[in-house]
Formats: sequence, C-alpha cells, structure tokens
Amino acid sequence: MDTDRELARIRAGIDETDDALVALLARRRALALELAKIKKVVGLPIYDRRREAALVERVTALGARAGVDEEFVEVLFRLIMMNSKEVQQRASE
Repeated sequence: MDTDRELARIRAGIDETDDALVALLARRRALALELAKIKKVVGLPIYDRRREAALVERVTALGARAGVDEEFVEVLFRLIMMNSKEVQQRASE
C-alpha cells in the first residue's frame, strides 16, 4: 500500500467534508435570518425552549444511530443554536 497516497486521499475527503459542513452552516444561517424576519413580523420571540429541546433530542438520536457520540452532537448543536439565536437577535433589532 502506498501510505502517502492513502493519507492524501483521506485528507482530501476530510477537506471536502469540511467544505460541505461550512456550506451547510451558511445555509442554516441564511434560514435563521429568514426565520428572524418572520418572527419579527408576527411578534414571536427568538428563543423557543420547546423547539430547541426537540431539536437536541432529534439530532442526538440521529448521531447515536450514525455512531457519533451523543454528547458531542449535543454540544455542537447547542453552539450552532446559540449562534443562530445571536444572528436572529441582531437581525430583528
């Protein structure tokens, strides 16, 4: 086996995956901005405790089924949601 070639292949796959993750985060941010506009028009609060709890429950279950550590998934999504709330808050000011 050509170890250098195999490492390069794997690293290229990681880079491609990282690029896709960033693109998905940008898409999520754009959707959060759309959501903030609607919430502002109809007078809904930015923070929805039930929605956040349901999202955490859903993604940790998805992570578990995919073999990803549930605690890691929860922490990651709590960070994503924290950023989403900040983005929505700034957009609604």
